[in-house]
Amino acid sequence: MSVAIAADEPHRWSGAGCLVVVAVAMLVQLFRPHSGAVWVQGAAAALFLALEYRRIPPSIRRVAAGVGLVSLALLPFSSAPVESLARGIAIGGLMVSLISSVSLLGRASLESPHTKVVALHLLASGMRTRYAWFSVASQLFGGLLGMAGVNLLLQMASQGEVAVEEDRLAMFAAVTRSFAAATLWSPMVSNLTILLALYPGLTWFAIVPLTLGLAAGAVLIGVLLDLWRLRRRGASAPPERPDPSLWAALLPMISAMAAFLGIVMVVARSLGISVTGAIVIVIPFVVLALHALQARGRRRLAQATERLKADVAAMPRLAGEVALFMAAGCGGTVIASAIPSSWTAVIGGALAHSAVLACLVLMLAIIVLAFAAVHPVLSSVLVASSLPPAVLGLPPMPHLAAILVGWSLASCATPFSMTALMASRYSGFSIYAVTVRINQTYALLCIAIASLGLGTASMLMRSHA
Repeated sequence: MSVAIAADEPHRWSGAGCLVVVAVAMLVQLFRPHSGAVWVQGAAAALFLALEYRRIPPSIRRVAAGVGLVSLALLPFSSAPVESLARGIAIGGLMVSLISSVSLLGRASLESPHTKVVALHLLASGMRTRYAWFSVASQLFGGLLGMAGVNLLLQMASQGEVAVEEDRLAMFAAVTRSFAAATLWSPMVSNLTILLALYPGLTWFAIVPLTLGLAAGAVLIGVLLDLWRLRRRGASAPPERPDPSLWAALLPMISAMAAFLGIVMVVARSLGISVTGAIVIVIPFVVLALHALQARGRRRLAQATERLKADVAAMPRLAGEVALFMAAGCGGTVIASAIPSSWTAVIGGALAHSAVLACLVLMLAIIVLAFAAVHPVLSSVLVASSLPPAVLGLPPMPHLAAILVGWSLASCATPFSMTALMASRYSGFSIYAVTVRINQTYALLCIAIASLGLGTASMLMRSHA
């Protein structure tokens, strides 16, 4: 066994090294924009996928290969083929760098003893408050730890013993809905990062007040729907609270997460780079500090360094995500650039008279494509690139927000998403049950309210322009 591991060690480090090169080239592009850095990202990502081909799930292989072939076939018809491909590689490299960095933070955070205490308290809450508690926890863990945080919460939910199956399903819905809402504002999740790359001039600082409001509204809709579901239930006896105290575990976690986000914002502002770039710079130091705090005995820094090296060596497990993100980035921009402008002009002319209708169509287009098995990453980039703000007569900010809402709903209310697969695996329910069955009313309400809100905001912005 040790011989096999030793033989595999250079291969593992080769794959990890490729992802490090992608991240470094992405940072070089942020500080000194140059086309060479983009092509280095593309070459490193291609080498990584060649080395780690067997780690890519078959379903993602088929999707990535299909998108790649379609993109190559349409590349000659693009209005600017080289520029479109370079832009797609840059977007893909940005996503890959973010997910690689966040995976390091997730692995380090999951080793914290405080997470077990939080899990005990979440599962000890009564059914009338459990949905709300899991929703709040998903905003915290999912928003600041990304997929690692939602994975942790789904594990917690799977450990709870619930007499009524509908209550158990609602518990998983709380996690997936709230995590989908967290993707509207969190810089730790790829959604907002990807879309900001398509909107020159918009920054995370400018868009986050609007998206935080949308996220709060989505969580409130979910909580109200759950209370409506329980309206005929009698009051149950208050559950016993486990020891130790929830706040004794939660406050240090909240403080640490808030401090991390604050450091990221300061670094982004100070260096004049995107929040994603700051995350990629800061995370290795934060992970090293976390490992040092969790180490025991002497030579804590040496132990922390070894753990960080082990985390980096484990990054090739992200082969599926790398394949999907690179295919989505390149495919979305290339396919969108090959669509004749006369087609999009017709659609824009039909929708430009109504901002509410334009926002509604953007959301529905992403969700319909997601039901057709087009991954939300690709469908969002494709819709945003094909129907830009100028075509629909929308200001950039509500246009971006409408795309984000459609993407977030597609991730929790359609069967073809990573979140749906994880929820189905941990819950034991079918993918249809954890998406369409439990979330259809929730999705319809969110779409209706978001369309009205963003459409009204668009009209106000245009009137004051």
